[in-house]
Formats: sequence, C-alpha cells, structure tokens
Amino acid sequence: MPPTPQPTSPGALGALHRSRGEFALAEPLLRAAVAAAEQAEPRDALALAAALNSLGLLCKDVAQYDEARALYDRALALLQGAPATDPRDVAAVYHNLGGIEHARGNHAEGEAFARRGLAIREGIGGDQLAIAVDMVALAALLDGQGKDDEAERLYVEALRILEADAAANAGEIAVALNDLGALYTRRGELERAEAVLVRAVSLRKQALGASHPDVAVPLNNLAVTCRRRGDLARAAALYAEALAICERSLGADHPRTITCRENAARCAAAGSDAAA
Repeated sequence: MPPTPQPTSPGALGALHRSRGEFALAEPLLRAAVAAAEQAEPRDALALAAALNSLGLLCKDVAQYDEARALYDRALALLQGAPATDPRDVAAVYHNLGGIEHARGNHAEGEAFARRGLAIREGIGGDQLAIAVDMVALAALLDGQGKDDEAERLYVEALRILEADAAANAGEIAVALNDLGALYTRRGELERAEAVLVRAVSLRKQALGASHPDVAVPLNNLAVTCRRRGDLARAAALYAEALAICERSLGADHPRTITCRENAARCAAAGSDAAA
C-alpha cells in the first residue's frame, strides 16, 4: 500500500502540526499561509478568512489571546462581506470567538458569540456533529457564569448526539466529558465527576496520544476531583503528569502550565485547587 500523501501547502502542513500539538512548527507555516493569502492577486476573501481563522486557533493554543481575537474579527468581517460565504464558515468563526472569550474569562461576551454560532448551525440543519460541538462550547461559557442547569442540559444533549458514533467522535466526546466532569466537581458530585473524567482522560489519550497538550486538561481536572475526595497521592501523580505535558509542549509560562503547577503545589500543601 502506498504511503498516505502528506499536505504540502503551508496552511495544510501548519494545521497538521497544530493537530499534533507541535505548535512551534505550526506557527511559521500558518503565518506564511496568511501572508500568501494577503498577497494573492486577485485576493480571495474566503481563502484569507480561512487562513486567518486557522492562525487564530494556533494563537489561542499558545495563549496569544488578543491576537487570536483580532484574527477572528478580521475573518468574520471578510466572510460577512463576501457574496458567496458558506454560513457554516461564519458559524465556525462565531464558535471560535466564543472560545477565545472563554479563555480570556469573558464568559458573558463569549456566550453571545456561541449562541449566534449555534443558531446558525441549527438554522442550516443536518450537521448534528457540528451542532453538538457548538452545544458543548456554549455550555462551557454558561458553566463559567454558574448557569449550571442549562450547561448540564447542553452537555448531556451533546453527548447523546456524539455517542451515536462514539468511535468517530471520541475526541469531541472527551471534550464534553471533561467539561461536564469539571461541572460535577464544582457542585461537589465527586464520585460522578471522577467516573466522567476518567473516561475523558482515556479518550483523549486514545485520540491524541499520551503527550498531547490537550490531555493535560482532563488530567488536571481529574486530579482536582481526586484531591477533593481526599486521595492526595493519586491527585499528586495526576498533577505531575499534567504538569510535565504542559511544560514540555506549552512552556513554563503558559496559563495552563501555571494552573497545573499551582494546583500541584496546593495539593502538596493540602490546600485547594482549580479546574484548568
């Protein structure tokens, strides 16, 4: 069997590196893709919007939140001004705008973006996977505001959709389970949270590999749950694993790394900790 062809354009290769958590390799390629799209004659507004959106995703990964927001804003403006825009692309940018505001802690602002993206998806109809992903994103923003009931309902409904093809949707199921587990932990439903988060960690590792930076998120949240259940030894081991992943892939100063490091220190001192 011949080898699978590898992407050759800077944008496609950059996106591949990003999906693997290889952010340092992805960044120059995605920036080159934006530069090429900006310099193209005639300019293709849709191609430029796609390149800006892809670079925005990478900037969010590496905690360059202000730049990510600016890139998404540019992409949205281009899409809204183009005559042949696919509404799915507009919904995707609204989803990402919600995500960046979630990362910056602006949950109410992010909620408005996420609701707009979900409304567009539901208006189009058909793509249940995309709708479920948007439900999870909106639920996380509601969770951040303490709107637990609606958040839980959205998580559960999204999981119902995703579980219809669990093998294909393992990565998205892991995201929903992680967020739902964090909600249960915050509410003190620790046994329930642990079961959900154990599965989230397992699915993340299966989908991405044990060293991918996104694995650190459910690891940290499972450690939070174990700590609150009084299992300090297990919590310490989980924090150590999450911290090692973050330091290796994100660097010492990334917000996720700092959270894991501080949680590990608090666990060692038998203090409180926080979700990533």
